[in-house]
Amino acid sequence: MHKKNGYAFLLSLFSSSSTLTSTLTLTLTLTLTLTTFSFASDAFASDLIIKALNDKGFDKELSSLTVLDAQTGELIASHNIELPLNPASCMKLVTAAAALSMLGPDYRFKTDFFADAPIKNGGIGTLYVSGTGNPLMVSEEIWRMTRNLADMGLTKIAGDLVIDDSYFDSYEVPKKSGEEHRAFSPKTSAVAANFNSVAVRIAPGAQGGSAEVSLDPPVEYLSLVNKLKTGGKHTANITSSYANGIETITVTGTIPQNLVPRDVYRSVADPSLYAGSVIKYVLLQNGIRIDGKVRLGKVPAGATGLRSEISPPLSEVIRDMNKFSNNFIAEQVAKHLGAVRFGKPGSTAKGISAMKEYLSSAGLKAEDYLLENASGLSANTRISSLQLAKLLAAVYRDFSIRPEFMSSLAIAGVDGTMKRWNFAGELRGMARAKTGTLNNVSTLAGYVPTKSGRIAAFAILINGLKHGADAAHRAQMKIINAISESR
Repeated sequence: MHKKNGYAFLLSLFSSSSTLTSTLTLTLTLTLTLTTFSFASDAFASDLIIKALNDKGFDKELSSLTVLDAQTGELIASHNIELPLNPASCMKLVTAAAALSMLGPDYRFKTDFFADAPIKNGGIGTLYVSGTGNPLMVSEEIWRMTRNLADMGLTKIAGDLVIDDSYFDSYEVPKKSGEEHRAFSPKTSAVAANFNSVAVRIAPGAQGGSAEVSLDPPVEYLSLVNKLKTGGKHTANITSSYANGIETITVTGTIPQNLVPRDVYRSVADPSLYAGSVIKYVLLQNGIRIDGKVRLGKVPAGATGLRSEISPPLSEVIRDMNKFSNNFIAEQVAKHLGAVRFGKPGSTAKGISAMKEYLSSAGLKAEDYLLENASGLSANTRISSLQLAKLLAAVYRDFSIRPEFMSSLAIAGVDGTMKRWNFAGELRGMARAKTGTLNNVSTLAGYVPTKSGRIAAFAILINGLKHGADAAHRAQMKIINAISESR
């Protein structure tokens, strides 16, 4: 069975500037472009930032830094403050803030179960499942939902299991990853299961013989072809094809005899049929027999409502999204937000429009950024560090969402995508931030306390990684450490 937090973690293996700067008490002219600091009484901290910005981890022309006092909005430090860059997964900060503000931290996603008639003698004709995009419908949650149906006395479905996915417009979201089969880039769907992906479990067998390969969950939507052999180098390759409602996963190549068994995750081609197949599989586990097939359709007028199931609160959904940088959750949340704000079906375009409304309320101008999707898995999204920092400051001043938003961020050296960031021990447990990583992109944005007792909101965007992501991460943490040392 997929486990929610552990699986989300696997997916992570994955005012104008002139007005603001007029308030500064000290301007230092460096070899950097228009770099200014406000540490007039703290030369030590400003020297640390200057040194960090000259670190090899930065491409000075393709980097942007903004540090604000989170409470007052006062500019503390900046570099290329209005340069629009790709934020990668720091885009999820926009998604999180807009959803929490417009829906509320305790908001829940509904999944409704209908029948063509009330349960009679333990049976119904057709079971309908209508979803609104709950992104946390993993196998354990589906088991709980179907157990509730069994507790109502349902033992037999004489007809079909019908999945109503009409709350969303389509499966696709705009993205330019080129790796849509990978689990970090799944399709969306109004009824989803296990982040719309499947685990391919691989283990060695007898030397020279077939390797052991299985699928989790082993549902009828999936067909497995195992051509993987034990012995030789690790050359395992997983491909899939889809036809007539069946997705065939083929595993070829070789694995060494001493390979530790592992799960490799792949997204599915038809999310709604896959979700229906998972629901059917779990219904059978709970003793509910199904005579018909899984198919797509709409709940007919006059259908009998059996149960309404709700997701965990939005605060939990956003926490899983940000802690583990889960792209699927971000896209599901955006489409659902779009449906709530502008009417169903929910779409990426409607979700982006809702997010733009929120950004406008936070003082950001639409002409100054370009948003393509909600997760940041995009080659085209652009935003500046000033805009991200202003967003963070706006959230900090909004106590109705600040606690949930801040607690959704990874804690340096402790959890989420920053759990292994142990090269800045003095910041362990102190800095809270969202990471972002794409090819040649590394971003970091969040909050850190300073020695003066104020909270700094920072955004560090790097779009030129001359020395790799690790060097960029170290340079970013040097910046945050310098901010924390300011008085």
